Amino acid sequence: MTDVGVGGRWVHARLGVTARYVDDELFLDLAPRPETVHHGVVRASVLSFLIDSVAGIQMDGDPGAWSLTTDMTVRMQPVPAPSRVTAVQRVLRQGRRSVVSKVDLTDDAGALVATGAVGFTRVPRKATDPPKPMITPALLLEQFDGFAVLTRPLRDEAGIEAVDPGAGVVEIELAEEVRNPAGTLQGAMVALVAEAAAEDLMATRVDGPVVVTDLDLRYLAKTGAGPVRTRARLLGSGPDATVEVELVDTSTDTLVTLVYARTARLNV
Repeated sequence: MTDVGVGGRWVHARLGVTARYVDDELFLDLAPRPETVHHGVVRASVLSFLIDSVAGIQMDGDPGAWSLTTDMTVRMQPVPAPSRVTAVQRVLRQGRRSVVSKVDLTDDAGALVATGAVGFTRVPRKATDPPKPMITPALLLEQFDGFAVLTRPLRDEAGIEAVDPGAGVVEIELAEEVRNPAGTLQGAMVALVAEAAAEDLMATRVDGPVVVTDLDLRYLAKTGAGPVRTRARLLGSGPDATVEVELVDTSTDTLVTLVYARTARLNV
C-alpha cells in the first residue's frame, strides 16, 4: 500500500504496530507506548494509521497504480491506553477506481476503543513516478514486527513546530521520514499535523489538558516542497466545539487537506 512505508526510517513505520493473519484475514495490533499517547490516551492520528493501513493493504495489489487515501473518519473514546489495540476491516464498497472500508479497533478484552471509515482511489502510476513497493503477506509480517519504535514523543519525531498554539498554527517540514513512497506527506502524518493544531488551540482555550477524539479528513492534493502549515478556526465554544483545520503547502499556497476535529477535556 502506498502509505504504509515499511522499514525503520519512516516515522509512521515506528509506531509499534505488528501484523498477523487469522484464516487469511489481516489484523494489525498496536502496543501503545509513551511516545504514541497524549495524556495517557492513544493519539487519534496513531489510530488513523491502523485504519488506513489495515484497509489499504488488503485492497492494493496493482503495481501499475497508486492507491491513495481520499478521506478518513476517526471516532475514538478518550480512555486510558490499553495494552493492545487491534484493527480489523470490513469492505463496504469496492469498485474499479475506488474502495470504502469500515474499521473497528478493540482492546485486548475485545471492547471497542475506536471506529473509522476510509476511502481510497486508484491512480495510474506514471513512468516518471518513483518505484512502487509491493507488499506481500510474508514481507508484511516481516516488516510489521514492532521492533523499530519511536524514541521520542511522536510530535517531536515528526518535527512538528508549534508556531502559534492559541490560533492552532503548527508547521512541518517535508522530510523523507514523514513522506510516503509516492513523495507526499503520509496520511497518518497529515492526521498528526491536524491533531496537533486542534489540541494546541483547544488546550489554550480551556486552559487544561485535551485530547483529540474525532477526526474527519479530506485529502485534496499532493504536497510539494513544503513546509506545510495549518490555519484553524473554532466553530462554536466549549471544549467539545469543532475545530476546522486546513493544511496548506506554503511552497505553492495549495490547500492539501481539510480536517474537522473535536477534542475532549481531561480531568487530570
